[in-house]
Amino acid sequence: MVLPKPGHYVVAVSGGVDSMVLLDILRKSADLSLTAAHLDHGIRDDSAEDRKLVEFVSGTLRVPIVCLAANLGPKTSEAEAREARYDFLHKVQKDNNADGIITAHHQDDVIETAILNMLRGTGRKGLTSLKSDKNMIRPLLRVPKKQLVKYAKDNDIKWREDKTNSDEKYMRNFVRHNYVAKMNSAERNKMINLIE
Repeated sequence: MVLPKPGHYVVAVSGGVDSMVLLDILRKSADLSLTAAHLDHGIRDDSAEDRKLVEFVSGTLRVPIVCLAANLGPKTSEAEAREARYDFLHKVQKDNNADGIITAHHQDDVIETAILNMLRGTGRKGLTSLKSDKNMIRPLLRVPKKQLVKYAKDNDIKWREDKTNSDEKYMRNFVRHNYVAKMNSAERNKMINLIE
């Protein structure tokens, strides 16, 4: 993982293991000033519990936090939720005059997205859609999810599981559970090399 250059950043924190680990790692860097940003999409009936956890942990770590309840509703598509999330993150960045936004996208996300885009027929460009740039920083892109879970357990980090992550009516979840989860290290490396 390569940390961003010194500065002030907005960190997207959902309450899931990926973003809670990212927040913990980033807050240990003396060169970084952080504002946590949490969007409660309002898709799940228990999503307010995610916000409570993120607020509690951010307070404990003395990281300022901005939360917003979007109330999108249970029939919201993944695309609509993603658009609302990025609109919110960009607003928080602007309001805080931050140097960039940091998200917890990791290696599994890269592989899932590439497979989904291949299934959609997006061509070569779709294979490389999850990248970092100076405004949207994704330091965990080479880190497998299982490594993040291990870090969380080893460091007693609390997180919440999104119950919709097990619902295979969402294509991403189907790909995650039936393809990505079954890939060994060699297969993952081949896929990452193809993507890059």
